[in-house]
Amino acid sequence: MNLKILLVSSPLTLQERYGVFSGAGSSQPSFGLACLAAIAQMTSASVQVIDAAAENLSIDQCFKEIIDLQPDLVGISSTTAGIVAAGELAVRIKNFRPKIITAIGGCHVTALPVETLSEFSGFDLAVVGEGEATFRELLDSITKIYDIPDSIPGTAVRQEGSIRLNDKRPLISDLDELPFPAWSRVRGFPYAFRPSPLRVRRYPCASVVLTRGCPNRCLFCDRSVFGNRCRSYSAAYAVEMLKDLAKNYGVKEVLIEDDTFVIARKGVQEFCERLIAEKTDLVWSCLGRADRVNADLLKLMRRAGCWHISYGIESGDPSILAAMGKNLDIEQIESAVRWSKEAGLKTKGFFMVGFPKETMASLEATLDLAQRLSLDDISVMQLTPFPGSDLFGIAGEMGTFEPDWRKMNMLRTVFVPHGLTKKDLDVARARMIRKFYLRPAIIGRKLFQAVANPRLAWSLATSFGAWLKVILRPESQ
Repeated sequence: MNLKILLVSSPLTLQERYGVFSGAGSSQPSFGLACLAAIAQMTSASVQVIDAAAENLSIDQCFKEIIDLQPDLVGISSTTAGIVAAGELAVRIKNFRPKIITAIGGCHVTALPVETLSEFSGFDLAVVGEGEATFRELLDSITKIYDIPDSIPGTAVRQEGSIRLNDKRPLISDLDELPFPAWSRVRGFPYAFRPSPLRVRRYPCASVVLTRGCPNRCLFCDRSVFGNRCRSYSAAYAVEMLKDLAKNYGVKEVLIEDDTFVIARKGVQEFCERLIAEKTDLVWSCLGRADRVNADLLKLMRRAGCWHISYGIESGDPSILAAMGKNLDIEQIESAVRWSKEAGLKTKGFFMVGFPKETMASLEATLDLAQRLSLDDISVMQLTPFPGSDLFGIAGEMGTFEPDWRKMNMLRTVFVPHGLTKKDLDVARARMIRKFYLRPAIIGRKLFQAVANPRLAWSLATSFGAWLKVILRPESQ
């Protein structure tokens, strides 16, 4: 039989994901769902992607879309913040038509497979870890037996009142063996989607992930899906993937979303040199680590079309960075930002408040660093002990932890370290945003941005309104 497959992201609206920043939030479609759609296309199955989060669909709207399409299998991808919505959606699907197979994948269920299937009765099975190989075997098996297979590596299944957790599946060693993402199965791609206005220069754009796995040991990061070893598409393959986006979909800008993109300098260098040699008409942005860049690499990236780089800085207190396993020193951060500016790159710094052993003094040090660096933008989040992170298991010992999955979007305070209060953290976050953005130089830059690119004016105005809400009512998050 030919399966009819629907791949869905958890129906978490922009308001639920970004709070007061929803007007300026990203609505980029999921690279992961497009990759899984490509795997489904390799079988006899038909496949469609509904990226409910990117399309800003509610649970009711997403459920209606699913029922109208009448699939045989619904695969839902979910983060921790979206797992409750995903669970409710699955229950509605099963109540409407019990024969529809419902599968859950993503970081939350990978970290807590047995707990997730036990807590949410609507899921028939879970894909645990990296999804492509498991999904392919799952589809082949269902096509043969038209039932839920119970022993496929990389899955957890509901079985006679209990949960069976099968063996782990080895990680994919050669990412070049994977097909290009099936963007054609993502409805409206690319013109129906928008990233954060501060991260784009040209429309339409697309988000990609070119590396998987991270060898770093930050206590607040979840490495359960892709592991501790960094694997990359080859430079040749990555460039062809970007050329596919430009040629077949009209994409003009690419957002490289992986934290470990710059971890292998030689690979980044080859990637840039290929982009330059092939004269690709693309601009791009990426994330970076301060200890993995140097002045020459950043200049090469700029020549290859990169215009923006974001750094995970986290804290201005060296003792906090060391305790969290960040393994960066302040001088490395300062040098990376300075070299980026000298290369002509726009820069953004990611910061967090509420680390274990955080103090008013460490919060002040973070504010001081954010103002001292020549950053163009900052993002200030609340530390969140996600399932799969080392911090998740010890958060209760380090402070007060409220593991309410729905609140774990890094904007709402679910963890308060000993010695501080929730109000301390909310006020500190609002103060950082206020002190950084309400400076004449920053305001001047934003006004120039709006004038230079009128298409961004409304989004910038919306962002400014959100900043004001956080500044004036920090507890609203």
